[in-house]
Formats: sequence, C-alpha cells, structure tokens
Amino acid sequence: MNKKKNLDFLIRFFTGLIYVISIVFSIEKGEKTFRIVMMILSFFCLLEFLLISKINTYLIKITSLFFLFPIFIDLFFTKKGLIAYGVFFIPYSIIFLVIQLFSKKYSHKEKIIQASYLTFGLVYIVLPFYLASYMYTIVHHGKQLILGVFILIWTNDSLSYLIGKKWGKRRIAISISPKKSIEGIIGGLFFCIILGFFLYKIWEKKYWFILSFTVPIFSTIGDLVESIIKRSCNVKNSGIWFPGHGGFLDRLDSFIFVIPIIASVVTSIIYIF
Repeated sequence: MNKKKNLDFLIRFFTGLIYVISIVFSIEKGEKTFRIVMMILSFFCLLEFLLISKINTYLIKITSLFFLFPIFIDLFFTKKGLIAYGVFFIPYSIIFLVIQLFSKKYSHKEKIIQASYLTFGLVYIVLPFYLASYMYTIVHHGKQLILGVFILIWTNDSLSYLIGKKWGKRRIAISISPKKSIEGIIGGLFFCIILGFFLYKIWEKKYWFILSFTVPIFSTIGDLVESIIKRSCNVKNSGIWFPGHGGFLDRLDSFIFVIPIIASVVTSIIYIF
C-alpha cells in the first residue's frame, strides 16, 4: 500500500515537473513561443471540455480545424499572431451555431445546450489563455508578471495539497471536492503571501502584495469550479495526459480562473497609479 502511494507521488511529481519546465521554457523563450504554447494548451483544454460534455463528434472536428489552422499560421508565417486567432474564432463560432441550427439530429433544447457549451468553453477556457498572451505582450514587464503568477499558482496548489494531505481535517466543500480542506487552503495562502514579499523584493512591483492574496484565493475557486464541471459530466478527470494529475483542464483549472482576475487587477492598478 505504501509502495503504491509512493509511486503515485513520484508519478505526480515528475509529470508536474515536466509541465513546469515546459511553461517556464515557453515564457523565457519569448512572445511568439509563449503565445503558441498558450493557444495549444487552450486547444487541448477546450477539446477535453467538449469531449466530457459529449458534444457532437463532427463539431469537435470543426473545433480542431479552427484551432490548429491559426496555430500553424502563427508558427510559420506571422510574428504577431494574436489577431489571427481572433479572426478564426469568430467564424468558427458562427459556423458552429449555424450547423447546430440546421441539425436534424437534435431537438431545439439540445441545440441550445450544445451552443451554450461552445459559448461557455470559449469564454471560460480560451479567453484566459488569450489574455495571458496579451498581458505578456502589452503590459510592462509582462514576462515577469506571467512567470510570477504561474509561480504563485504552483506554490498554492502544491502547498495546499501537501498541507491538506498531512493536517487537513475541516473539509471546505465535501460535495464538490472531498479532499480540499481549510487547513490546506490557509497553508497555501500563507506561503503565497511570503512568496509575494520576495517577488516584490526581486521585481519591485507593489502589485505583488495584492496578487499574493488574489492568486491563491481565486486559484482555489477555479479548482472548485472545474470540480463542479467534472461532477456535472460524471467524470473523475478531464483527461489522462498527466498521470497523477488528470488532463490539461485538470492541470490548468487554477490558471484559467486566475488570469482574467489578474488582468483586471493589474490593468486597474496601472491606470489608477
């Protein structure tokens, strides 16, 4: 039993490490690499969401086409590719809805449900990755901002998991996420606050004090939101790409929820001060 637990921990650790190295590499490599990585991750996350939501397979194939084509163009033909993604997402949404409108396979109610899944997926999943790429490019010291946010998310996820596993007794939402505890959440928040102080010392930006509170709180909410989505779809994990973690959506649920909040906070601070 102990050997199995140790093996599960090692698998979780190494798959997480590969993920962290990949993200840090993309951030350090530059704007284009980071943007392409973000769009690829958004593609896999949306794909997982549509699959667990049991969307029509034909529509999922259309999703793949409209995502992979702009990524291909960005990779080989453009230097500033954010506009290209927007250009393709708009007709993709229209085509998706038109196909649903004339489909004879589904009732009117089912058409509305599937269309709502698309809309929700684009706003909830794709938009945050787009915003992350935008902040990286537009915001002053955007590379540092994105890297710091990722570090705060990883710190909160890791420490809240370890502390909750060791000392967690009071469950915060048993019906949604039975293993998440108040002790774990407080532990993750505490270490993020300490980390926020060091990030301020390193990069000398006052908003790290605010983000050290904001990130762990909304990171936890993002994790709970994704748990609700999985429970509504009757699945344990969104995928199997990361042994010990689940799928891309499982791995990036905190990031997806945090980034729009960070974009709002940082933009407000910049314009006010």
